[in-house]
Amino acid sequence: ALIAKGVRGIALCAINDLSIESKASALVDQGIPIITFNSDLPNSKRVCFVGQNYNKSGRIAAELVSKCIPPQGRVLAMCGNLEFDGHRRRLTGFCERMHEKGFPSDRIEIIETYNDYHVTYRKVTESLSHTPGLAAIYMANQSVEGCTAAVAAAGKTGEVRVVVHDLSENTRALLESGGVDFAISQNFFRQGYLPLKLLRELLHLGKQPETDQTNTSISIICSQNMD
Repeated sequence: ALIAKGVRGIALCAINDLSIESKASALVDQGIPIITFNSDLPNSKRVCFVGQNYNKSGRIAAELVSKCIPPQGRVLAMCGNLEFDGHRRRLTGFCERMHEKGFPSDRIEIIETYNDYHVTYRKVTESLSHTPGLAAIYMANQSVEGCTAAVAAAGKTGEVRVVVHDLSENTRALLESGGVDFAISQNFFRQGYLPLKLLRELLHLGKQPETDQTNTSISIICSQNMD
């Protein structure tokens, strides 16, 4: 549909699917540059990626979790959809660092929630009931409210540590109330602004982006530094 409208370049956020990668590469071969943002298509011919260093942000989350729970604590790691490159890279970085800190795979339960409140609530509730010693929940995705509501319903707010990504208004309120312990932020404005700027420079000035534009400034937010 976009090609029919005569577009000359595309900024794209999509799941990491072979058919989408193939289509993106075909469009690049036709002379239509594609810049991915927020979630990458790393095996396509896209020009560059604009977004957070997701592997690093997952490792930072693991560093926080590992310092907040006892050595024998168990962890629930949740992502929205493993088909999203960003979610998968966060989870990979998280597990890598947890293993380096001495937490084996059998103490980390991995669940997909598809960013759905009710799915998240149900799966967190199930995990709390069947996992003795669950000490922390890491959310590499959205639907944070579903997670914290389930923790609160189980009477474990403040007992089970919760580390999430991104600083929405709802997350701010949960940090303030103690439902969330830490949030790892990223620059959404930059992710929306920069792809169009880079496409303009490429199409009008012939200036190629030098490299992927991963945001190396990753902030750790708690209730005391939300401003």
